[in-house]
Amino acid sequence: LMIRRPTRSTLDRSSAASDVYKRQGIGSEGAIALAPAIQQLKSLTSLEIYGNDIGSEGVAGLAFAIKELKSLTSLNIGHNKIGNEGASALAPAIKMLSSLTSLDISVNGIGSKGAIALASAIKELKSLTSINIDVNDIGSEGAKGFATAIKELKSLASLSFYGNDIRSEGAISLAPAIKELKS
Repeated sequence: LMIRRPTRSTLDRSSAASDVYKRQGIGSEGAIALAPAIQQLKSLTSLEIYGNDIGSEGVAGLAFAIKELKSLTSLNIGHNKIGNEGASALAPAIKMLSSLTSLDISVNGIGSKGAIALASAIKELKSLTSINIDVNDIGSEGAKGFATAIKELKSLASLSFYGNDIRSEGAISLAPAIKELKS
């Protein structure tokens, strides 16, 4: 992962190219407070809120802002303890990001319910090339949800499910979808 610090130009409301709030400990209150400002960054292409303990409440607060970021190509919201509730709140916002190419939702305590909600949203993202859902607990049911979504993502080049307890049932569900991704 590339670490970039925000500069004055990246925080300019009209021309921001990228923004980083990485390991800043902003928590749910900070995420909710930042949401209106982030919403104004219409040209934002990369948003990294990695490792900030924003939880489900914080991601729900950010979701209304994220859905307005039509130029966003990369979203890293990993390591934030969003759980199923946060994943379900984030899913409708992600669905609106037609330019998104990279999504990192790793290490968030997402179970099968949240995974199914996210999978339903990402199947609409035809530009998506990379998904990282490592170290959650999506299980075989969540893997089945992603299998359905992956079939729709013809541009997908990188997919990581490490540490999700998908078991053989989940792997069997994913196999045909992954096979269809061959280049």
